Amino acid sequence: TATTTTRASGRAYDFTVTARGGANACKVLTDVDARRATPKSARVGAWIEVARARGVKRARKAFRESCERAKIEAPPQLAFERWRFATKLYEDAVRAKGFESGGKRVKRGMCGVTGEGADAVLPNVAHDGVTAGGLGLDLMRAGLSKVEAIAIEVAVHQASSREVEKLEKIKQKYVDGGASGVAKLASATMTVHKRSRDLSLDDCFVKITHEAYDKLRALHTNYARDGDGRESGEGVDDDTFHDRMFALLLRYKTIHGHGFQAACSPDVFRVLHGMLQVTMECFASPMNTYFARHCSAFGDVDSAFGSVGSFASFKPARGAYEVNPPFVAAVLDEAAAWCEALLERAELAKQPLTFVYVMPGWKETRAFATLTASAFLRASVLIAAADHGYCDGASHQRRDPYRQSPYDTCVFVLRTSRAVASDATAFDPVAFDAAVRVAMRVAVPTTAQAKRQNRPQPQPLPTVTTTTTTVNSTPQMTKMCPHKEVSAYRCVRNSRARRSRSRKRLRKRRDASAAASTRRRNRLSSSNTRKCNRQRLQRRKNKRINH
Repeated sequence: TATTTTRASGRAYDFTVTARGGANACKVLTDVDARRATPKSARVGAWIEVARARGVKRARKAFRESCERAKIEAPPQLAFERWRFATKLYEDAVRAKGFESGGKRVKRGMCGVTGEGADAVLPNVAHDGVTAGGLGLDLMRAGLSKVEAIAIEVAVHQASSREVEKLEKIKQKYVDGGASGVAKLASATMTVHKRSRDLSLDDCFVKITHEAYDKLRALHTNYARDGDGRESGEGVDDDTFHDRMFALLLRYKTIHGHGFQAACSPDVFRVLHGMLQVTMECFASPMNTYFARHCSAFGDVDSAFGSVGSFASFKPARGAYEVNPPFVAAVLDEAAAWCEALLERAELAKQPLTFVYVMPGWKETRAFATLTASAFLRASVLIAAADHGYCDGASHQRRDPYRQSPYDTCVFVLRTSRAVASDATAFDPVAFDAAVRVAMRVAVPTTAQAKRQNRPQPQPLPTVTTTTTTVNSTPQMTKMCPHKEVSAYRCVRNSRARRSRSRKRLRKRRDASAAASTRRRNRLSSSNTRKCNRQRLQRRKNKRINH
């Protein structure tokens, strides 16, 4: 076990807290995640991850090229990442139903799962060519017609399926090579710097701070197992640990969108643990988890660092859990529906079960409607975007761990009646509201942090002024609309343009300084040459006179 409360770095965690949901809360990976179990060979897993990163890069490039052919100036920001989240969620649900109905299970081996036709990151789902999914809707909002948007969506589906087929061939190649082929593969190499470490393999590299490295080392020591579940992380050599860590970090680097991996600050988890006995996160990664045991998206690389698999297949009977899904509408809707189903089952079984659900204030989503109308709702808190922040999803490789929240945030407390009755300390919604607001405000970046991150400093909205007008002798209030905020994409684009102009000016000044130095050296050299010539002539003249 390990405990740290490094408030300055913002990466505090507490691994002494154990989940109180019984054996079911901390069991090994479920059947759904067993399809993507950890490869028995960590070295092969690292090389497969390199191939997967290249495949995702090619699929993302195909999407950009399709948008360019459709004359889109700039594709919708993070549209590809939202499509991947939603499509992968649908694919996993379909495959899980197939397994429950007696579908064939594929045996895992040295390379993880082979021959299944599915990948942990890239979806392999055929498009019907008629329906516009989430990606199509994003493109239609960007100005494309429905036909053009569906055509691009079909092209992205096909590109992703091709990359999945290529990965299957690469896995089979490693299987055919056997142990002798694996022995020829190189392990990830580490380079230690003053404030961070770099892990590299082939043409891919990842970065991690020393604090995050120590955290992953502690998790790996406690929870790592080999492919058969026999080996403890304490006896694993450094090469195996580094290969597993490289695969983990490269996976989250490949999917992009660090904002999707943002987490609540340690102060928030201390409040949740103290007031509601929360002991586990249902959406986390080994890099940003506060508790040792957690649910995560990628069981094949996360399980060696404390993950119990996907929340979609997690079925706790009791306990208290924090649910903070990625801010994707489809994922939010599915997670809210799953929480409701688990709470209903626990209510029938008379078990104490609590969920603290954190989501953006998107009132148009099904998740918001489901939670606000839930019979298990005990408290809700709505926090303005300017008043709170999150731990950045890339805090494991950055100096500043916090990022400003782009949206308002809603915190819902859902509890069964048995959980309310068995609460030793009476839960006070008013005190909880105040404590959560104070804890989430801690994660607001300081002025210096916001400047280093090249993010615009959060500005409060202008005060809404009112004027009184008279219509038919009846006074009416007319509100003045506040100015429209600049989009985050435009702010990032403008900051990049400013940095580019600054670099150009710096290069121009450097070139001018070098040219001036060259001219000075030439003048000095010419002056010295003339002086030497005069001295030589004078010596000759003096020699003739003396003679």
